[in-house]
Amino acid sequence: MRVHVGVCGIGYGHASRCKGLIEELSKRGEEVISTSYAEGLRYLQSNGVNVIAVQRVDYGNSPDGSVSFRWSLLKGVTLPVKVATQVLQEMTVMEEFGADVALSDTRGSTVLAAKALGVPVIVLLNQFRVIIHSERHRTLSSVTSGFADVVARVWSLADEVLIADYPPPFTISRRNLFFRDDEIERVRFVGPVLDSYPTELPDRKRAKEELGLDPQDTLILILNTGPRSERRALRERLSESLEALTDYHVVFSLGELDAHRSEKRGRHLLVSWLPDETVVMAAADVVVSRAGHSTISKALAFGCRLVLLPIPNHSEQLGNAESLAERGAAVTLDVRELTPNSLRKGVESALELDPNVVGKYSSLASELNGRNEVVKRLQELCRS
Repeated sequence: MRVHVGVCGIGYGHASRCKGLIEELSKRGEEVISTSYAEGLRYLQSNGVNVIAVQRVDYGNSPDGSVSFRWSLLKGVTLPVKVATQVLQEMTVMEEFGADVALSDTRGSTVLAAKALGVPVIVLLNQFRVIIHSERHRTLSSVTSGFADVVARVWSLADEVLIADYPPPFTISRRNLFFRDDEIERVRFVGPVLDSYPTELPDRKRAKEELGLDPQDTLILILNTGPRSERRALRERLSESLEALTDYHVVFSLGELDAHRSEKRGRHLLVSWLPDETVVMAAADVVVSRAGHSTISKALAFGCRLVLLPIPNHSEQLGNAESLAERGAAVTLDVRELTPNSLRKGVESALELDPNVVGKYSSLASELNGRNEVVKRLQELCRS
């Protein structure tokens, strides 16, 4: 079976979960080629994945890392041309590779290219309707609902729509996962798609021992995630607030993929990049990060309680944070008001959350094993 995988290149999240899928497909003897752009492309290249660069598509950001409604609209003017370019590039790669089946991770161009060539295609998503929210531009924000419907129609063209999220009532991105009657018939929740699952790594006690910690020590993992402009803004704020956590063991991944920095400050270890953050997640009690779906899905799978710093004006991240806070799995902080004191209080509040709540997510992630389920669905679609 020859599998074409189109990967959304905004940030590292989509590329991270596709890496695990690609590795699993390769282990089973399948041939795989992938396409991506921007940071997703760099991530896949750094992990030795066979990936081809295509036209970049993204949204606009303000200097502070928040989603900029104005810049997103300006970029949207050229969006049709960029998407058309991506579709043509995807078609070329699929034809030259001789793809038997395609997988789109949040890439409309991959779906359109596959349908144009008659290649069966699955789309993997964690949000079905993309919503852009702006308090300052409410009228224009409402216009984006039409755009969200267009995107949803593209997803609906796929032979199957797989949701890389926990099924209700544990769904993380429930705000962006609503369907019409004619859409839901091909939708299936497969659970988090990860490159490693808790059953494949040591339990928390053993994981801490392997990191040189006492099993009774509290370990905080801080992940600087998201697109580059967002990571830069968050890195500065978190670095200024670390002084409040001197009595905790902390691993702080700065999110610098191409750097090789490692610095020990008392109980704190600052590293440019964690090649496999699940090794530390297996030992961590609390994860501090943005509210991107891939990172928090992974943290929940490993039973970590969360301190979330959603990107301002980013409807998906705000919805993710709200959903988990309501279920008692996370504490949410406003990154614009982050101080050493608020970070300290956020971590302390997270440590007081009921571990049994997060434990339900962990058990469900291993039970569902979204990675293997997606691979299975690709193989069955190819044979049908």
